[in-house]
Amino acid sequence: MVLTTKKKEVKKLSEDEIFKKLRDSVLDYDIKAAEEAAKEALEAGINPLDAISKGLYLGIKEIAEQYEKTVFITDMILASDAFYAGTNILKKKISYQEFKKSRKGVLVIGVVKGDVHDLGKNMVKYLFEAEGFEVIDLGFDVPTSKFIDEAENNKADLILISAMLSSMFPEIGKIVDLAKERGLKEKGVKIMAGGGPVTEKIADKYGADGWALTAPDAVKVALNLIK
Repeated sequence: MVLTTKKKEVKKLSEDEIFKKLRDSVLDYDIKAAEEAAKEALEAGINPLDAISKGLYLGIKEIAEQYEKTVFITDMILASDAFYAGTNILKKKISYQEFKKSRKGVLVIGVVKGDVHDLGKNMVKYLFEAEGFEVIDLGFDVPTSKFIDEAENNKADLILISAMLSSMFPEIGKIVDLAKERGLKEKGVKIMAGGGPVTEKIADKYGADGWALTAPDAVKVALNLIK
């Protein structure tokens, strides 16, 4: 008598279930789960761009919207680690042509010269990348000319300036003035200013095109500016 064993059938997940797994992996700060869900998405034939926008992105967006209410910067960093873990697997299957076609814009971001506070800048960067922007991160203590040089070299649509010290506010004006001098404003490059003490009034005073109180708001403002 020959004994046979039945193979255990593995239930295939629907697209919506995979999207939920991707989203939940970010909300749970679970790098391994994000990587596994990303692989499942590829095996299921899901477009990698959809897996990012309908899965991972929704998780990071939810975290950002709760920033300073129920989650804080450490939570944002942990969520971002999971987001990038999944994204890095998915990006390998996206051609440069597909990426260029799908991206929403190119932006240069940095903290002004004399200021080394970059946690807020990093959170904004995470959300813009998740939204589908190509982000050139200049770091902190960035000279005025570097903002403009990098914007020119990368054909940026936006320059995002972070200033966390009120004594550094004049640096915003210097960047705006140099952008005008070099013809970037004429080419349609928009400039946004932000940071803890920066208000809409301050941004207007130094000639910025936009300002936002939170990272999710910054994305909305940016999208309106470059329509």
